[in-house]
Amino acid sequence: MLIERWEQLRGYDRWTPAMATVRTVTLSHVGGMGSENSNASVALGWESECKITWKDQNQIDHSATFKAFEESQLYQQIEGDTVEIRFNPANPSEYYLRGLVQSDLARKWKLTVYLAMIALLCIAMLIFLLAH
Repeated sequence: MLIERWEQLRGYDRWTPAMATVRTVTLSHVGGMGSENSNASVALGWESECKITWKDQNQIDHSATFKAFEESQLYQQIEGDTVEIRFNPANPSEYYLRGLVQSDLARKWKLTVYLAMIALLCIAMLIFLLAH
């Protein structure tokens, strides 16, 4: 629906479809509160960095990495899984993976909300301290 229209506007619907294989997955936390030396550090979110490989129309191998935020279905990928991509036939190393845009938006939204809550908490503490 909306995503299909966006893909048409960007021209991704004219790119060549292919199956890419997830080769490696690395999990890491996003943001955090606490010190580097503290075991009490709290992650604001998690993301996976996946390396994928695919073959173009000439059977030449290509690879790329992407990051998927924890709210995304792409976050669930494990080594050996396959994902549907589209690659640019004029530049087969350029690819489009449905879900990455939504993953990036979810990441930015969640981290923005967390940072706003932390800022409000700091302001409230400052007001409290100034009042006493």
